[in-house]
Amino acid sequence: MKIGHSRILLLLLLIGIEVQAQQLPQSSLFSLNPFLVNPAFSGVNDFTDVRLSYRRQWLGLDDAPSTASMTAHLPVGYSQKAIHGVHSPRYAHNQASYNLSPPAGTWRWGAGVQFLSDQAGPTSRHMALATGAAHVSLGNQWLLSAGLGLGALQYTLRFDRIQTTTPDPLLPAGNVSRVRPLVSAGMLIRRQNFMAGASVLAPNAPRLDYATSSGSVANRIVPHYYLTTSYRIEVGDEVAVLPQVWIKAAGPAPVSFDAQLRLQYTDRLWAGVQYRQGESLGAQLGLALSDLLSVGYAYEYPYSMVRLATTGSHELMLAFRFNNRGYIYNPPMGW
Repeated sequence: MKIGHSRILLLLLLIGIEVQAQQLPQSSLFSLNPFLVNPAFSGVNDFTDVRLSYRRQWLGLDDAPSTASMTAHLPVGYSQKAIHGVHSPRYAHNQASYNLSPPAGTWRWGAGVQFLSDQAGPTSRHMALATGAAHVSLGNQWLLSAGLGLGALQYTLRFDRIQTTTPDPLLPAGNVSRVRPLVSAGMLIRRQNFMAGASVLAPNAPRLDYATSSGSVANRIVPHYYLTTSYRIEVGDEVAVLPQVWIKAAGPAPVSFDAQLRLQYTDRLWAGVQYRQGESLGAQLGLALSDLLSVGYAYEYPYSMVRLATTGSHELMLAFRFNNRGYIYNPPMGW
């Protein structure tokens, strides 16, 4: 870690105050995998959804954050009963046989898992969550979902990765590691081309306190709140536009606003732009190679002062759709 960054980190870690704004990782591809932050998406589709992603933030900057994740979720105990043998790259061609709106009062269930590993300088976070969701049809094609995630967070701080120009007697040796329970909860409302969701990660605010030779440090993961909405606008038989907005809040940190606009062609190819308030501009590309596999890529360029030391952030995602009996190349809302 560079010297200037080390002094700031030492100031936060060793002066003995309570740090209230510990941030969890963020992603450019939330719009393509909102299950990462909302367990209500567990089992929303009639196939097993598996996603692998890797994010390298601020390429060229020493000890910049990097994040890897794996998610999987599936419907449990029910089936949309899509007709076998219908094979088309156009989702719209399958809508008649793919029942998106079961009768009012119908309950369905979903389950999933999330694994995430994040490294940023001398700190690392590893999260594992098991999720479950209930989906109920409200009539008039409205669907309401509620989900819960339960798991654990491991937080590690390695003092040997903090570099200073001269030895610092206040800097402890070795590392500290804490394992704490982690909770997430969310809701989702959708109807045809409209979706809105709300969720919270770490509402239990797990504490990460530890002691050093110079005193104790009080630290915690603050609750992270997410609101999102999107709408699919059909622009013809082969083109759709999907605007999406994300609002994120965590402790005393400023509320973050993300906006994305994605263009989908034949539900197999998509491209988009994104804006993160006060941080970056970016672009997304994606392709459904088959009804089994899709690939997505996102690039962000920061317009804050960090741009002087980096060429930008990159993120890659692979999406697999197992037991995809409806041969869906890309669900209508993109996830």
